[in-house]
This record gives sequence, structure tokens and C-alpha cells, in this order.
Amino acid sequence: LFRSKGIPVIVLDRMIAHPRIKSIVVNNYAAEKQLIEGLIEAGYERFSFLAGLNTVDNQDRYAAFRDVLKDHDLPFSRSQLYEGDWKEKSGAQAARILMLSEEMPQVLVCANDMMALGAIRHFKQNGIRIPDDIAVVGFDDVIISRYAELTTVTVPDYERGYLAAQALIDIIDAKGDFDSVRIGARVKWRKSAKTLAKNK
Repeated sequence: LFRSKGIPVIVLDRMIAHPRIKSIVVNNYAAEKQLIEGLIEAGYERFSFLAGLNTVDNQDRYAAFRDVLKDHDLPFSRSQLYEGDWKEKSGAQAARILMLSEEMPQVLVCANDMMALGAIRHFKQNGIRIPDDIAVVGFDDVIISRYAELTTVTVPDYERGYLAAQALIDIIDAKGDFDSVRIGARVKWRKSAKTLAKNK
């Protein structure tokens, strides 16, 4: 409706090809790559990945995960990929399935925090120690992740909102453009995964 009337639109987390829509998105690929690189540097070699719904965010995070493992000649098969829906319950379901396997991975990489938190809860309820028996990491850094000591990627929501507001003002004042903007995110190392001293 807005774009059909020529009204400028700023969107977050979506890349939309339209002359009157400006996208401001997190560079999911670079942030996930930094996370996986750090885990490998800490000595982890066996990974599983819990995907979210098929969105651009999920695709970018999974692509980075696969690329880093390939760069380090670490094995990964389709059987180590689990399908989730971004919700805590699907994290618990993935943990339940992993516990039935003959050899659990060293790390469960989750496409977001809520699934990671669900997995951690189920592991702990069944006597699995985090990160001694298995490490779990997420993405987003939701508030509860800090209390759960979850290693994750911190998304700069305040800065993203500020950039969106400033971009809209600039466009209204005829000073801005509709070029897409990618912003960085950083890994927050906590106790759900072992890490090198330099990452603490």
C-alpha cells in the first residue's frame, strides 16, 4: 500500500528490491562465520546445526556455518542438520533426538537463541552438562540468553533502529537514498561453549 502510493519505506531484516524501499539488515553471514571460526579455534570439530524457518536470515547463517566447516575440512552430513521453527520447543525436540544418537556432536549450533535455550533446558533436565558434554550456541542475544550464559551473536537493535529512523528522515528531506545497508554484529562468548582466552 505504502509503496504503491510512492511513500518511502524502511524495512529491517528483509532485502526487498524496490526503488522506494530501503533495507537495513544485519550481516548474518559474517557474524555466524566469526562464531563458527571461534568454536573451531577452541578445538571443536563435530557440529550439528538446528535451522529455523526458511528465511534469508536462516539461509545466511547456515551458509556461513557450512562454508567455515568446509574451509577447515571438517565433515558435515545432511543427517547432522535438524529442522526447527525458531521456537524453544523445537530446540528441546532437537536435543531429544541428539540424545538418542550413538555419538552426540560436540556443538549444537542453533539459528536463534530460543531454540538454543530449549535445547539447553532439555539437556540439563536429562543430566547432560553444558558445555562439558555438549556446547550450545545461538544467534540474536535475547535478554534471557544473558541469564542462561548462552554464547550467541549480539544484534545491535538500538543502532539498527537509529539508522532506520535517520534514513527515513534523510529520504523525506531529499538527502538520502534507497541503497540497502548491512550492519555488523558481534559474537558474545559465554559459558555455554568453551572458548579461547582471547575471546573472553
